[in-house]
Amino acid sequence: MVSGVAKITGHATQRQALVQLARDERLPSSLLFSGIPGTGKRLVALELAAQLLCLERPFGPQGGCGSCRACALLRSGNHPDLHTLAFGENGATVDDLREALEKLSLKPFMGGRKVAVLNDADNISIVGANILLKSLEEPRPETFYILVAANTSRLPATILSRCQRWFFDRLSVPEVQEILAERGAVAITESAAALTDGSLLDIDSLGERAELWDDVRSTLEAAYRGDVSKVGKAAQAWGSDKSGLRARLDVLRSAIRQNLLSSAHDRSAAAVWAHALQNALDTEYLALDRHVNPTLVLLQLLDSCSAAHVQRYQSTPNSATTILQRLQD
Repeated sequence: MVSGVAKITGHATQRQALVQLARDERLPSSLLFSGIPGTGKRLVALELAAQLLCLERPFGPQGGCGSCRACALLRSGNHPDLHTLAFGENGATVDDLREALEKLSLKPFMGGRKVAVLNDADNISIVGANILLKSLEEPRPETFYILVAANTSRLPATILSRCQRWFFDRLSVPEVQEILAERGAVAITESAAALTDGSLLDIDSLGERAELWDDVRSTLEAAYRGDVSKVGKAAQAWGSDKSGLRARLDVLRSAIRQNLLSSAHDRSAAAVWAHALQNALDTEYLALDRHVNPTLVLLQLLDSCSAAHVQRYQSTPNSATTILQRLQD
């Protein structure tokens, strides 16, 4: 642990670029970290905050020196110039935001800088966004705002236009294995790590989803071979299991995505799995949100995984309609 920030795995390119901008004093006052939940964006934001507030800057190590007074306060969670808020259900209120912005307008207590880390910023209310906008438009010298969001489309364009945007991709399977090993999980297999789909948000349900993994993978293999009998039985069984449908669809999407990634050098297979991935997303929407017969859409999804469709997908990709398109026609 450095300056109160947990060890970070992944995102080496972004982290090094950010620390270099901080050392060169070229870091913008407003940053937006985006990407799916559970990939460590907030940890990177805190690491950057530690870098900015460390008294050994600009030549201290990434994430701060860990030994100066500022780093000691960060480690204890009591640094007076770091303000962290998290929005959303039971999160920070408009009054909490006003109070934090008021403190940010005051003179720094030490080191001459202030930092605000606003987690789940895409859940901020319209009123809160308008209040924040005023601070982003006229930032005080040496004051930095780091917004962390999963769905940036929910943020007003006025907020987006005033932030330098940084995208954080999914964690790789080896990175997930490393993180899980550090948390005490023993002998995490590549298949189990792949179930996370590059995010540690639902890590507590990994054991439950692991039980579904072998069944889903073997069914996808059968679908690719064109085994109509096994595909039909799987679609019927999965569609009838209403209580486990959401978890099954989540594992199914993860497995298809892994097949797509592993077929990068096989254009025929990649064409199948790319189309199937879109169909998997359509299936989740139709079965869970629109309450379309799950057996029906699962059957269409698994049929789209067949290698028999390769020629059609490759020769006329635009004509390979998705499940949602077919139902809307």
